[in-house]
Amino acid sequence: MIRIVTAGRLAALHAEVDDASDLVAQAQEEAAAQWAARLAASRELIEERKALIGVAHTAIVQAEEVRGQAAQLRQLFSTALLVMARQQRRIGELEQQLDAVRTAPPWLYLLRRYGEPHSLHATQESAEQHAEAGGAAPAGWCPASDRPAAEVPWRVEAVTMVQASEHVVGAA
Repeated sequence: MIRIVTAGRLAALHAEVDDASDLVAQAQEEAAAQWAARLAASRELIEERKALIGVAHTAIVQAEEVRGQAAQLRQLFSTALLVMARQQRRIGELEQQLDAVRTAPPWLYLLRRYGEPHSLHATQESAEQHAEAGGAAPAGWCPASDRPAAEVPWRVEAVTMVQASEHVVGAA
């Protein structure tokens, strides 16, 4: 089949082709513009993502540092608590010793060996036990006699304690 096309029809077809070409060109320009806009938006999102990854990495590093510092602080705190507990215990011991000194009787028992001072004791019984450990007869204790101290092998005498400030009186 052969078709005869008139010049008017051919001109109309060329006009339609030109219009279609213009529409295609316009569509390509719009598509390219949209593509460029989306590509720019994608690049911005990629840059934001990189920046956020950097911030997240920095935050992770800082969190690890803080975690390490917290562990060190916990260790130091535990050590400080142990030191404080030991110091409290020591203070308690010292307070007990101080109370014992404050409540101690104002005298001690001097153990003499042939008149010479041998040792001091808190009680007469402890002085006698010490002498018995040194060879004194366990049943040989009796009230003090008038014999000179140099002739008595073991003798216990009660002596009063004098405060250091009282002891220095007249020593100028």
